[in-house]
Order: sequence, then structure tokens, then C-alpha cells
Amino acid sequence: MANERQLARRRLLPRLEARLADPSGDEGETLAANLLLHDAARARASDIHLDPSRERWRIRLRIDGRIIDALELDVGDGVQLTNQFKVLAGLDPTPSRVASEGSFSWTSDAEGVEETFLRVTAVHCVAGEKLAIRFLAPPPSFHDPLALGIGEQGARGIRRWMDATGGMLLVAGPTGAGKTTTLYTLLNQLRLTESHVVTLEDPVEYSISGINQIQVDAKSGLDFASGTRSMLRLDPDYVLIGEIRDTGSAAAAVSVASSGRSLMGTLHSRDAVGVVSMLRQLELEDAEISASLGMVIAQRLVRRLCEHCRERWPTPSRDVEWLEAVGLEAPDSAWVPVGCEQCDGLGYRERTGVFEIWQPTPEDHALLLRHADDAILRRSLRERGETLMIADGLAKAAAGITSLREVFRMGAILPG
Repeated sequence: MANERQLARRRLLPRLEARLADPSGDEGETLAANLLLHDAARARASDIHLDPSRERWRIRLRIDGRIIDALELDVGDGVQLTNQFKVLAGLDPTPSRVASEGSFSWTSDAEGVEETFLRVTAVHCVAGEKLAIRFLAPPPSFHDPLALGIGEQGARGIRRWMDATGGMLLVAGPTGAGKTTTLYTLLNQLRLTESHVVTLEDPVEYSISGINQIQVDAKSGLDFASGTRSMLRLDPDYVLIGEIRDTGSAAAAVSVASSGRSLMGTLHSRDAVGVVSMLRQLELEDAEISASLGMVIAQRLVRRLCEHCRERWPTPSRDVEWLEAVGLEAPDSAWVPVGCEQCDGLGYRERTGVFEIWQPTPEDHALLLRHADDAILRRSLRERGETLMIADGLAKAAAGITSLREVFRMGAILPG
């Protein structure tokens, strides 16, 4: 089975390594920072981390959501790289004890690659200055929820909600769970229909052709409350309120949903029924939640097993113990990562979603009005046979889409 730490060293940064090994070679005139960006983009990294220590510097890449050790540098090379990135981002290259942030644009030398924007954050640590460099790319756009990893039954439920009038659809999960990608997929579908869609966002992260997007600007008097009133005067069919994160945006969401429009937004929650507690914390009454809540899509992201090298092995004993400890039956065999040239030796390539879709029934609405807590609502879902997130993850592991290890790491609510 793949050892990620060893396999990740299969030359994820070949151009940078060649430059460091022979500064007078073909890459000698190119900034080491540009070579690192080229290699990181080729490896599909979303972030680059330059981590200092007193003896060596480490370059680590975040690929498909996981941090991978890519290369170790001499201290001098690490400091040089750090200074180059700070200059590119318009930051003072001299060491500072104050955190700083900048950005810049970069274009790869590969054909057909568009201009990329990057954000650089520099923070002083005990051993030196740490840099985090993020590729600021818009989320991938899919034309159908099935492409996200949502099953056919869940996709049908989403289509039914989108065909209905009024109510609130919330996409729930922690930071980095792919919530924005799911929302943009739904927006992409609405853009192609005979619907009028308006968004109220803080901030507007990405421009969507065919969608009317409004930027919240509290300093100019355009907050969620006033923005909601303005949106409703625009006669929208669907309204998107980016992230519901405070009492103002929560009240705005309910105001839209109760006006007969369909409202979409995101919320931080561990699972589908967990949104109820979050909305209560944002000072919404049970009657408001029950009347407005139409559907919740809770999700996590897991890495996809590389289809070129995955293998089926007897289920590892630690995985058997984990499943048995939570009352689940362990399979005799399971798909595992191996590593090959196609996946840079990681055993995984790209990610997919693991989902839990809750469309409250009349029984659920009655429980909400009686102030039922998350445990009672979750038990109601299990008793009527709804597919919870852990079950969806295990089904994807059984199908060879992901591994059991990835399912265990996603942090979903366990059965009990």
C-alpha cells in the first residue's frame, strides 16, 4: 500500500530541483519562485507552504486537500525563495515580526494557461518567516449535481426543490468542504433556465455570467437587511445569500424564503440536522426555521482513488477495528491507494463529494416546532432509512471511488 510521505517525493518539483542542483543550467535565468509555481501548478496544488526551521526549509503542497511534503531546502535557498515571493507580492522583503499579506498575477509558460492570481501571507515564526501562497482560482463548475458525487435520488430531490417556489436550501459543511462549488453548480443550472437569479454576497468572490450579483457594502449603507429589500424589488425567482454567518444574514434569508422566493446559502455545520442548532444560535425562532427550511445538503470532500493503480486488499485490521467500534460491519476486502506515474505516486487524484441530503418531512417540521434537538432529528432520519453521510462515504469506498481511510478522516457524525 502507498506510503504517502515516500511516494510524494517522486519529483513533484522537478524544475525547481534541477535549478537548485545546477544554478547555471537552462533554468538559471528564471526566478526560483517561478519554477516553484510552474511545478506546483502542474501537480494541481491549491496552496504552497514554505516552512522554516533552523537547519532546513520545507516546501509542502496542498494537493486534493491534503498537505504533502515535496522538497527540503538549505536555509539560504529557503530565504531566497521567501524574499522572491514577497517582492512579487509587493511586500517588503526584509524580515518583519508583523504578519503581512499581498498578491500578484502569474502566467505559466505552458500553452493555453490563463493568468493566475496568487495570495501571499507571511508570518514570522521562531525559526524564520513562514509563507503560505494560495492559487486564487474559481471553484470548478459542473453542469449537473451528479458530477459532484450526489446520487441519483439526491439529485432528483434537488431538482424537485428547484422546480418548486419558495423555501430555503442550505449547503452545510466545514470550511473547505466544497460548499461553494455545489452552490455554483446549482447557479449554473439556473442560469440556463427561464429564471431571474440575484445574489447578495459578502464578498462577491467570483463573477458568474448571466447572474445578477450584489456586493454587500455596510459602509455605504448596503447591509443584508437593506440589500434584501432591494433584491425583492428586483422581482427575483431565486436569491443566493453567500454564507449565513450572523444574525443579519440569517434574518435576511428567512425574509426572502417567507416572501415566496427560493433562497440558497451556505452554513457551517457538521451534518444536515446540525443546521437547526446553528440557525437557533443565529436567533431564529423554531417557527421561522420550520416554515422556511426546504432542503439541506451536508457535505465533505474525500480524495478519489487513482483508477490506474488502486488495488483491492484484505481490509486492514485497524480499519476493521474502527468500523466495529462504531457498530458497523467491516468488509472482507477494501480498495487501497498504491501510487503510479498518473497520480505522482500519491495513490489519489482529484476529489469527490460525500453527501447527506435532508428534505424535512411534516414529521420533522412537527419536531422542530417542539424544539427537538439534533439527536432527536438525526434519530428520526435513521429510523426512516435516510442515507446519512457516513453511509454515503462507505458506499463510495465499497465502489472503489475512495478509500476507507478517507471516509474515516472526513469527520462525519457516526451512527449511534
